[in-house]
Amino acid sequence: MDFKNFVEIELQNIFRLKPTQIILLSFVFMIFLGTFLLMLPISTQNNLGLNFIDAFFVSTSASCVTGLTVVDCKNDLTFFGKVVMIFLIQIGGLGIMTLATLFFHSIGHKFHLKQNLTLQESLNQNSQSGIFDLIKKIIQYTLAIEFFFAILLTIHFFPEFGFEAVGYGIFHSISAFCNAGFDLFGNYDSLCKRTDDYFLITSIGILIILGGIGFTVIDDFIHKKNWKKFSLHTKIVIVSNIFLIFVGGFLIFFVEFFNEKTLGNLPIFDQIFQSIFTSISCRTAGFNTFDLSQSEQISQLIMIILMFIGASPLSTGGGIKSTTFFVILASMWSVFRDRDEIIVFDRKLSKNLRDSAFAIFTMGTIWVVIAGIILSAIDEEVHDLETIIFETVSGFATVGMGIGITSDWNFFGKLILSLTMLVGRVGIMTFMLSLITQKNSVIKYPQENIMIG
Repeated sequence: MDFKNFVEIELQNIFRLKPTQIILLSFVFMIFLGTFLLMLPISTQNNLGLNFIDAFFVSTSASCVTGLTVVDCKNDLTFFGKVVMIFLIQIGGLGIMTLATLFFHSIGHKFHLKQNLTLQESLNQNSQSGIFDLIKKIIQYTLAIEFFFAILLTIHFFPEFGFEAVGYGIFHSISAFCNAGFDLFGNYDSLCKRTDDYFLITSIGILIILGGIGFTVIDDFIHKKNWKKFSLHTKIVIVSNIFLIFVGGFLIFFVEFFNEKTLGNLPIFDQIFQSIFTSISCRTAGFNTFDLSQSEQISQLIMIILMFIGASPLSTGGGIKSTTFFVILASMWSVFRDRDEIIVFDRKLSKNLRDSAFAIFTMGTIWVVIAGIILSAIDEEVHDLETIIFETVSGFATVGMGIGITSDWNFFGKLILSLTMLVGRVGIMTFMLSLITQKNSVIKYPQENIMIG
């Protein structure tokens, strides 16, 4: 049996599963592969490897491009361990289905209907037309953006790190574009000791935005270049992202203006600069320029909301997605105006889209609440509930912003957070549909209204 026939047989066996199950299992496979590699003695500086739960947690965080970590990437991991991390981040950001499809397509595999449906589901597309062209564009845009910024960051880091700057440039370019938030600066400081490095922070901020707006939006910018020609999806993503970045930045600046432990002692320009960067990063990336544990409770609540909303569809980020948030607001506005239809930019949104948006918001909220309650019980009131909810939403939205409690979790706490990161990365809707058997009922029931509100 040649390799191509072997691939055909194995793919037929795999694709007997539901598309949502295949997507979920692809991430599970990658997580356990990363766990095995990080447990090897060659992965850590002490030549012992990580224990299972720490390796599993870090592998999940990297594969789900989250950034929550219980190890210091710079000081605890070897070169091999760092390569494993960036490998997991890159594949996790693009999605293993995307890379596998490109490989099988390149060796001449012909995808059948059910396989195309799985790809359609993994890429969050409404139709199967143009899927392979989209996958090629995703790879091309990713490599081009990461390569360009890797060169810029390598040049920027060279005076400080010498030839090691190449590794620093590649690692941080991939980590930022994939919205992972891992860094090699050590001691869990993220960017806190580099607040005057405007080039680095600006570069990472741009990478976060490019990775978070989604590949279809990037494609529209490259080929259509005109607001009138942009798709409705692109217009909604642009408007919602600008709104969230600047409103979030203004609120953080306003709250932290007099807080001397965070931004209070800085010049006004630095306060505005770091506030906007924080608003960008806490949507899904996880880099921070000041100690979040010292921020005001109101700021932490603002960050929780921004994290929960997250990035945009078909991006490297998580959360319920900015478009979901936009559709919910538009739907509420239509209700307030007593309109049956949701009109956005002279286009009507479907009822199914509205229902899906509310379902995603509701399921995401329920998951965060339940996971927060379980983690609070495990924590036994060592930390404030708000701190635990912050950690939970950070995991669910694959943000990775921590306020100093990630390393404190026991085995079960890390397990719950790992599952939360996985659910957030594959999407709460995909996760639930992978577990539920769907059957179309032929029975029609009479309609009756109830009182609500």
